[in-house]
Amino acid sequence: MQSQYNVRRSNLTCDQANRYAFQSVKSLGYDVTSFQPAAVGRPGVLRGTKSEDKGSSHDGVVHIVCDASEVRLDAAEEQLLSQDMTFTRGFYLAFTGIADHAESGAAYAEEQSGGATSGGVKFKIQPQLALETKLDFGQDLAGGGVLAVKVTVQNGSAETYKLDVGAIELRRRERTNKVTQVDIASAAQAIAKAAAADLSPGIPGPSAASIESTLRERALKGRILKPGDSAEGFVYFPVGNYARARATLVDVATDESEGFLVEF
Repeated sequence: MQSQYNVRRSNLTCDQANRYAFQSVKSLGYDVTSFQPAAVGRPGVLRGTKSEDKGSSHDGVVHIVCDASEVRLDAAEEQLLSQDMTFTRGFYLAFTGIADHAESGAAYAEEQSGGATSGGVKFKIQPQLALETKLDFGQDLAGGGVLAVKVTVQNGSAETYKLDVGAIELRRRERTNKVTQVDIASAAQAIAKAAAADLSPGIPGPSAASIESTLRERALKGRILKPGDSAEGFVYFPVGNYARARATLVDVATDESEGFLVEF
């Protein structure tokens, strides 16, 4: 019975398979507890748990395999001798729905994504929660006390702006003082240390230098945004419970600053 719900797709990349699997498990109400993204030649596994009102819980596991011609995924309730097909069936329906409607779904997600809009300019600032960072960085940044925040700015106005990355700040829910970005080199050291602690003795972990290179490569870059331009990348903060973010653009013609407040 379970095999009929296995996913085999030749039109998806391994990255898409990882992302859609993560989204599917989250859409079913499961908290992702562990995640190793797949790569060609390296199987991936994603585990999640869902708590019920009566104190019970359900655990699900998804295995992901990628090769040059296709991706394969199978999901199952992670209970000994369990015959419950709820998670298996639910994952199959969620995954195929996301994969089959990726283009229209992305358009809808863009429409519903929130952010702050002013004068044709739109700012989106989205903290990447827990193991979600493995999709973009291959590492659990939160394990090293680092929060990756994805920033997207779209200049739909007739003005030209300067994007000041250093001016992006977060505010905690329980406090009013601003929180500034972390030093990337220090963040890489902390992430590498946390990654090494999770490995068995004798197994080398990722180097701080390689992690720093990835963080810098994916970081949001300051630039001039002409009408129609957009920019996307990550900024890094200490892990925390944040309520809102503030960003600033500078009008090149007038040198006036325009602030954007984004609620989470």
